[in-house]
Amino acid sequence: MKIQFFDEFEEDIKSKYKLCRAVSVRARELGEYFTAARNVERVNIVKPLLDTDSEDPLEIAFNELKEKKIEFGNIEEEEK
Repeated sequence: MKIQFFDEFEEDIKSKYKLCRAVSVRARELGEYFTAARNVERVNIVKPLLDTDSEDPLEIAFNELKEKKIEFGNIEEEEK
């Protein structure tokens, strides 16, 4: 997959691996949220932080990072 706007994140993070890791963690959370919403279940997962018509967790996760709604530091702390 080509990361179209990686240059915007280069100041915050030097590695494409860490960028992909951050997006994948958030996309999994969003996927669980959408699944629970469809099944009318309650979950303790933060809903999408952006207003969007898309239900693609990966697209939403990238947009949240692009809009700086979530930070890379949170992911780096989890890895340690």
